[in-house]
Amino acid sequence: MKAEKKYTEIKQLAEQGDAQSQYALALAYDLGLGVDKDLSKAFDWYQKSADQDYAKSQYNLGIFFALAKSVDKDIDKSKYWIRRANENGYSGGSIF
Repeated sequence: MKAEKKYTEIKQLAEQGDAQSQYALALAYDLGLGVDKDLSKAFDWYQKSADQDYAKSQYNLGIFFALAKSVDKDIDKSKYWIRRANENGYSGGSIF
């Protein structure tokens, strides 16, 4: 019951535009944490969060493009998002 309540709260905040909650929801769909794994939904939520300069989401979008997770492989887009993550302080984004 508690996990369901937390998911509902995160989803509500994500739908209201909270970038950190959008990231948390994307991660849940990406890894199947408390929800059915859905890479397409994960990508959509990462995108919304990344568009608000949330660095972890930007990095994960870069990984989605690099590994063709629910999207066509696109190394240029991968580099773009990973660089943006680095510019926004995410140290994992320093590989490019």
